[in-house]
Amino acid sequence: MEALLCKRLGDPTSSSEPPIELTLNHPIPKLDSPTAEKHPLPFIPGSDYAGTVDAVGPSVTKFKVGDYVCAGSPIGSFATFIVQDQSRLFEVPKGCNLVAAAGLPVAFGTSHLALVLLVLGAVGGVGLAAIQIGKICGAIVIAVARGDKKVQLLKSLGVDHVVDLMNQDEFLESRNLKGVDVLYDPVGGNLAKETRKLLNWGAQIIVIGFASGEIPVIPANIILVKANLAFSAIKDRKAIGKVMIVFDDLGTVRSKL
Repeated sequence: MEALLCKRLGDPTSSSEPPIELTLNHPIPKLDSPTAEKHPLPFIPGSDYAGTVDAVGPSVTKFKVGDYVCAGSPIGSFATFIVQDQSRLFEVPKGCNLVAAAGLPVAFGTSHLALVLLVLGAVGGVGLAAIQIGKICGAIVIAVARGDKKVQLLKSLGVDHVVDLMNQDEFLESRNLKGVDVLYDPVGGNLAKETRKLLNWGAQIIVIGFASGEIPVIPANIILVKANLAFSAIKDRKAIGKVMIVFDDLGTVRSKL
């Protein structure tokens, strides 16, 4: 078997490109983040992958030799072969490009939608995946990016409302839209804090990462405002009946704002 084996971590590689102009007082993402996975050396890197089933164990029932599959793995996919439990695999239809299928598990597997989906960092891999899933399933999609080229790309994907962060007024205009049901956030920082104000009560927040280099601190009064909105919606109804607050089934409990 052949595999890409990481035996040691090298020093930063200097670039032949001219120095990049930096902005003062801007957070710098660090590779030594306490939330980063640090695998002991040596290890085989790689996460998403796709390929053909080469062999199956005696208790395997979902797949057979020759089936096309794809999956995501925390580590170890940069190799000729990988061992995986059948519960972690997805079947790839015959005729589907395996190279394309290899990019699906993480980017699309972490995406979700509701009625209104707000995607930060929208031109990244998982951001584009979230947009495509949202449009296919009929969600109203709001995408946030910076710069005209990125904005034009998002518009070509059929995004309902594209917010260019180069224009702060345009971001504020998005508040006129219906409240957001799902916030997809790989960015963090001040942008994440501000977009919390656009959420509906009961909205879901999907935190993918902190590309801005700053983990946001969310003021508790934002949550309090959402609770007041929910109370107003209840008390204004003419017929309420008996209102009970219960937990979901333990298998489906989810944190909500």
